[in-house]
Amino acid sequence: MSSVNRTPAIGRNRHPGEDLPERPQPASPNTSAGDAPPVSPPPARSTADRTQEERMTEQHNVRIRPSVKERAFRAVSKLRYETGDSSISLQSITDQALDEYLKKHGC
Repeated sequence: MSSVNRTPAIGRNRHPGEDLPERPQPASPNTSAGDAPPVSPPPARSTADRTQEERMTEQHNVRIRPSVKERAFRAVSKLRYETGDSSISLQSITDQALDEYLKKHGC
């Protein structure tokens, strides 16, 4: 029988996380507000600019009748199919409907 020097398949190598750099330290509470440059407010934008740049970030929990919710899901599927626009979603339709309703009522 021949002797073959084999290495084990599972070795005791270093963990890949050991090569990661250290986390940056948070700013100490001793730094004064004068150290940071003043932050100016963002320039005013029109409503059309805001709707193009804004993202939907908050979840708004509301009660919807099951029949309305099902119709909305079907509408999203239909609109995506007909237009080929994959950005259409239940959230985007809800956002547009709320915006239209608020504008209609002067809010």
